[in-house]
Amino acid sequence: MSILIPTWVRLVMAGTITVVTFGAGWTVRDWKRDAEVLASIEDAAAQVKKQTDRIDVAAATYEKERADADVRSTVRESTIREIYKDRPVSVDCAVPDVARSVLGDAVREANARAAGQSAATVPSPAAATSAVDRP
Repeated sequence: MSILIPTWVRLVMAGTITVVTFGAGWTVRDWKRDAEVLASIEDAAAQVKKQTDRIDVAAATYEKERADADVRSTVRESTIREIYKDRPVSVDCAVPDVARSVLGDAVREANARAAGQSAATVPSPAAATSAVDRP
């Protein structure tokens, strides 16, 4: 005895199988795409890590060089300060008042920086002399 399945049941079963198969394929394709996206995100994160490491090395090198330059600048300013400290200058060899005031301003600014203070940016009024005031 054979059981005959009505045609409409066969069509419904075929449609159901098609829809389930399509849904399963779609889900697998979605999983594959998610894996590709995750791989590209991991690759981008690795590249960011490499760039960050490179920038960190450059920043550390810069900080070291800056610290060395600060030390050299401090030594240079100290040397200049010691050279010009209490040096008598003969009248024959004296520099003009304008040049002396510029040098004095530079020494005061160096001393201020050495003490951790901000240096004055405006020259002192003594520096503003005219050609008539010269000997």
